[in-house]
Amino acid sequence: MLALAASLALVACVVPILLTQDTWVALVDGRYIAAHGLPHADDMAVMTHGARWIDQQWLAHLTLYEVARVGGLRLALAVGLALLFLALGLAAFVARRAGGSARSVALVTLVPLCVAPWLLQLRTQTLVLPLFVAVYGLLASDSRRPSTRVWLVLPLLVLWANLHGSVVLGAVLVACHGLLLSPRHRMRGLALACAAPATLVVTPYGLQSVAYYRWTLVGSPLRKYVTEWRPATLGAGTALFFLAALAIVFALGRHGKALSVFERIALPLLLVATFAALRNGTWFALALGVSAPLLVDAAWGPARALPDAARRINRRLAACVAAVAAVVVAGSLARPASSFEAGWPEAGARAVAAAAGSHGLVLADDVHNDWLLWKEPQLEGRLAYDVRFELLGPTQLAKLSAFWHERRYRSLAAPYRVFAVGRSRQAVPWSGKARTAFAGAGFVVLVRP
Repeated sequence: MLALAASLALVACVVPILLTQDTWVALVDGRYIAAHGLPHADDMAVMTHGARWIDQQWLAHLTLYEVARVGGLRLALAVGLALLFLALGLAAFVARRAGGSARSVALVTLVPLCVAPWLLQLRTQTLVLPLFVAVYGLLASDSRRPSTRVWLVLPLLVLWANLHGSVVLGAVLVACHGLLLSPRHRMRGLALACAAPATLVVTPYGLQSVAYYRWTLVGSPLRKYVTEWRPATLGAGTALFFLAALAIVFALGRHGKALSVFERIALPLLLVATFAALRNGTWFALALGVSAPLLVDAAWGPARALPDAARRINRRLAACVAAVAAVVVAGSLARPASSFEAGWPEAGARAVAAAAGSHGLVLADDVHNDWLLWKEPQLEGRLAYDVRFELLGPTQLAKLSAFWHERRYRSLAAPYRVFAVGRSRQAVPWSGKARTAFAGAGFVVLVRP
């Protein structure tokens, strides 16, 4: 409780960092669904116009949009914080129910935020963080003591399948547990193993979802061009992940019997998945929140019971920190709405819309394109592309990457009159002079004569 409250207060102080390009694309897509229904073909960007669009995350997009529509970005950020810390709190609860000591649970509570700092983003993934912990916890518990509660994983997977594509990983974990269970409980284990993959298509898109998963998971070109889809490599942002990976491999070798059979399989599986694609580090980190306390107890021995006086002091201290956290969160979210978007200059978005007029086309970078669509809906259909990279073909992805990073394929810029980029990309590869229509907050708007 103390650790969770303290970390909540710290995160609330920097709540604007939760806004990323994935936040904006979720809001834009949610607005589109609210206005037009489920999409099947794209008409929001120039390069992907007419492309088949299977919005597998439709329910998350619509949910985040409706939250923002009702309460603005302030409410959306509050919901994001609540879901993140619900997941962390649920992980701590599951670890305690499994026998983890208060000492080890408190030590591990903040590990997920350190190992996977990208948890601190408001995106569709945020909505399924508690679902992952619930599924993982149910499977780990069932591996120790079989119970009919394990069947709850199936409706959880169905909900997850309409919120985020990471449901594939959840289905793999359920299927693995079913196969591990089948030698002792054959029918039950096989039923779980067969039902888990079937939940992936329980969406409005039905079997069309298979094409989406095949494209994103089997030989996807996204691994070449999108950072979070690439294999994990050692760097400043991933150093703690690699440290945690070494620690968990060592702990499993020395004290693996402290965990259930399922956890001894799931943790290495999640670790391998993260090495294959950095974006999977989120799930490895949350699994650590559930399983690592038991490994800590096995390594350090059982925690000594605190005297009654110390427990009372702990409870009072936790209550005080929780109260401070509540005040900090309330104060942070009560700030003017404009303070949340300090890094997203509204004047810059207006400058893009004014320069583009009623027919001009706009080429924006990955960070700003969906934000521009959110702020200036009239740009719909006139931006070159957005971060729905799954709609772009391999050749388009290759050309875009070469355009931005190698200054090649300059002809790609020819149809566009307005360029909206971060300062790091101000040297847009094009020919001809341009005037600067806006410059501020790390954002530059250039207009072709």
